[in-house]
Formats: sequence, C-alpha cells, structure tokens
Amino acid sequence: MDWNCEKMRTATSNFVIVGIVIAGFVGCKDDPAGVLPGDVTATARGVYILNEGLWGQGNASLSYLDFDTGQFTDEVFRTANGRPLGDVGNHIVVHNGSAYIVVNNSDKVEIIETHTHRSLGTIDAGAGANPRQIAFVSDTLALLTNLYDASVSVVNLVSQSVVGRIPVGSNPEGIAISSGKAFVANSGFGTGNTVSVINVITLTVSKTIAVADNPADVVRTSDGQIYVLCAGAYGDFSDPNDDTPAQVMVIDPLSETVVDSVFAGGHAFRMSAGRNGRAYIVADVNVLEIDTRNHTVVGPFAAGVFYGVGVEEESGDVYLADARDYVSPGRVVIYSRQGLMRGEYNVGLIPGRFAFNR
Repeated sequence: MDWNCEKMRTATSNFVIVGIVIAGFVGCKDDPAGVLPGDVTATARGVYILNEGLWGQGNASLSYLDFDTGQFTDEVFRTANGRPLGDVGNHIVVHNGSAYIVVNNSDKVEIIETHTHRSLGTIDAGAGANPRQIAFVSDTLALLTNLYDASVSVVNLVSQSVVGRIPVGSNPEGIAISSGKAFVANSGFGTGNTVSVINVITLTVSKTIAVADNPADVVRTSDGQIYVLCAGAYGDFSDPNDDTPAQVMVIDPLSETVVDSVFAGGHAFRMSAGRNGRAYIVADVNVLEIDTRNHTVVGPFAAGVFYGVGVEEESGDVYLADARDYVSPGRVVIYSRQGLMRGEYNVGLIPGRFAFNR
C-alpha cells in the first residue's frame, strides 16, 4: 500500500483500520470498452486535485476546478485521453504550461497540457523506482525522488526521459529547490532523519543535514527558506507514548544549516506554503497555520482529519483534501485565508495533492 496512506491510516485508527480491511477486497470498475478521448478545456486559472486511488487498483484520477467558469470536472485525464491515469497518484506540479503527475506505483510521470488536459508524453521512471515527487531546475531539467531506489532521477524535459541518477539517503520523498540547491527528505520509511542537499549545477550531493525523525514533505517558503516537515517516528505502534513528535525544521539554503524548528506535536503528514507568509500542516486532528516569517505556530486553522493541503497563492485560499474512509470518494473543502469555508466538492478516491494553474 502507499506509504502516505499507511501513515495517515495508523494515526486515525478507529475508522481507518476498517478502511484497510475493506480496501483489500474492493476493486475498481473495469475501463469501459472503446473509450475515446473527449474534449475537456480549461481557462488559464484553476486547480487540479490529484486523487491517489487504491494501491494496486490502477484507479488514480484527476479532478479540475475552473476558477473563471466555476465548473468542476472529475476524471479530466481519462476523459481527455481515453485511458486511466495509473496506479497511485502521488504528486502533481504545474510548470511552464504543463502539469506533471507522478504516478508512483506505475513508475511514471504523466505530462498533460493544462488547457486541454491532453497527454504530452510519459516519463518512464524505471521499474521499481516508485517515484514520489518532482521539482524543476529549469525548463529543460527536473529532479524526481525515487522511494525504493534511494536516488533522485535527473530528468531531461525535452526528451522526456531519465538521463541520470543521484544517490541520496534511504527512501527519499519530498523535494524543493532554493538558491541553486535541491533539498531532499530521506524518510527512511519512518526511521530516517536526514536531508540530502544537491547542487543543481554539478548534480551531486554537497551535504547531508541532520533533521528530526521521518522527514516527508519539503517546501520553499515565500522568502526562500526551506521548510522540512518531519512527521515524527512511530516506535511501538500500540503505544503512542513511544512516538516522537512532528516538527518543522527550518533550513537556510545559503548556509545549508538548520536555523530554527517549529514544534507541531503528535504526527503530521502534508504541508503547503503560500506567498502570504503562511504555511499549513496537516496534523492528526486539525490543520496548523505557521507564520513563516518568524517560524511560529499561529494556531489551528481548521479542525478535522485531512489528508492533503494546498494554498492558492493569489487569493491565499486554503484547499483541504478529505480522504473520508479511504475506500469511498473523497471531498475537497475550500477555506479563505481568514478561515471561512467557501465551498466543497466531492472528488475521487483518496484526494491528496493540489496543483494550481495560473
């Protein structure tokens, strides 16, 4: 099963354990025979919602909310391309008019044109690599973390191919770029505590930084700092007192050192940062708001068990993904930056990531 799903399922044991049991017996619908690509268009402003789908079922999907028309469309990838997205959608980034979708259990990155959602190609990550997240060095070069390969792939965006691999720590997941360096979270499947620093010119590891337990997500804040969300380690799964708490480690990209930390408590799973000096963390039973200028917790932003978070930079709106029971369609809840609920949408199975099309 997907590692992110497993972490959240452990933290929300009551109804989630039931979901795990059911998930083993629930299959996806067969693709309808003779499906052909359809016409789905979008304006220049909107948000993609990436729905992971169930591990091994091949039912990841992509939803889209068009800001200008207000139209919400589910399954835009399948509709536009006449085929399913793949097995476990883990990450999505919009770059230079294209959306790059990391489908980890299918060992690939799907590329689509953002106006039509039609395929522009597929990057083969290599059998067993289990790619997790992608970050862009330039319009021709990207870096892709590989969970099972202890490496970061160098991707030529022109040829849409992997042209090299950079060895990093165990089970890398999150990645972000600042000041000519890529910062890679080595999760160690929950036991890691390092971040690898990659020089994006030489494409070599220049330093390894010690952080707190279980580094997962990495984001670049509006002032160029690197935030590393360390989810906290699980010792004895039956004893919460044996765990270590979640923290955000603040890394100065110039000195490549940890300059501060933010205590989150409990466990945390996903993180996103906006341009307004705020970052948001999906924690055990709520979403925490952090002031990235002074690295302090402002307070709980929204109550509830969520699986993903995204920030729309122009408005500051916060998008929260609710996976519900992990076997039924999820939902997305939208809040203003002041914390007022603005709307919600039913989406696909296990929504987890957002990418904003501007």
